[in-house]
Amino acid sequence: MTTNEKGSELITTRSIASNMVDINEDFVLDEKPMARLVFHAQLHKKGIRGRIIRQRRISKEDQWIPDEAIDIRTLGKGESINIDLNTESVNNLYSAIAKLSSILKNQGIKYGINQYAVANPNNVIITEENKVAYIKKIINAGYDKDVWDSLVESNPSLVTKLSYATIQANKQKQVSELNERLKKGGYSETTGSDSWQKWIYKNNWLFGINYNKPIEKTKINISGIMPDYLFPTLDGFVDVLEIKLPDDKVILEDASHPGAWRWTVEANTAIGQVVNYLGEIDRHRLEIEREVKIKYGYDLSILKPRSYILIGNSTDWAADKKEGLRKMNHALHGIEILTYKDLLDRGLEAIDLPN
Repeated sequence: MTTNEKGSELITTRSIASNMVDINEDFVLDEKPMARLVFHAQLHKKGIRGRIIRQRRISKEDQWIPDEAIDIRTLGKGESINIDLNTESVNNLYSAIAKLSSILKNQGIKYGINQYAVANPNNVIITEENKVAYIKKIINAGYDKDVWDSLVESNPSLVTKLSYATIQANKQKQVSELNERLKKGGYSETTGSDSWQKWIYKNNWLFGINYNKPIEKTKINISGIMPDYLFPTLDGFVDVLEIKLPDDKVILEDASHPGAWRWTVEANTAIGQVVNYLGEIDRHRLEIEREVKIKYGYDLSILKPRSYILIGNSTDWAADKKEGLRKMNHALHGIEILTYKDLLDRGLEAIDLPN
């Protein structure tokens, strides 16, 4: 095989029939001064075919000439033809098939005479500058699963690090998306595929790692006033989340009582909704536990759920207003109001990014 200036092998194909090409140069499997084994290959739309040929020459200046072919149909009973392949020959054959498979998968069968540059894996030098490009080539070639499986077998600790890095990268993307959504604004509370409710439930890890997959109200056959989702905790209980808009006001300073605060209409309405939810959940507790077991397989105790209301954005709040919310939250029993800034801070903390 010839090589180009980058050290890649050049493989030339030539059409010999419909959807079939011949490889111009043979792959050398094993070579001695006066004899060698070569693999003469052909590609067709269904795969690779070829012949292993033994060649000889009288002197080093002579051309390689194939041994006279033997028609195996002339062999008698008990006669056979054996071609021994040493380890290097097998490796060379495997390498040839891998290169041809790459051409077949990425280029297909092309009419006429075509030339392809195929890198020899043994000659590839990975540097800081080219490693990303090689990884992308592996992924684009469809070998990512094979590479991952090999990594699992050969270096499980590296796989763990890569998995963690992937998870962190996804979380970082979601935190950045949350920040952009808050800056852009205009998203609906419940309507549409990009509503706050759908986005928050999809990225519920922002509330902490102690939750299983949320339980949709529509999938449990319970009558009465129910929140859209229940959040099963890892310790076998349930939390409730009510989602409002980041533009909603949360607390207002009580002008008649310096240093005092009161809930806004929006926050007060949300608190009332959650109180109703908790009453209905307590009334249907056994029924809900049974339905959740049937639909989700969770053994949950719907005992005194904790409740969270996500509303407003405390990004520009002064210290006294933040203290006011903390005092107001302390007065609630089993209900806590969080702002979207709180949620963003939790996400940043989870991925350890500067705020």
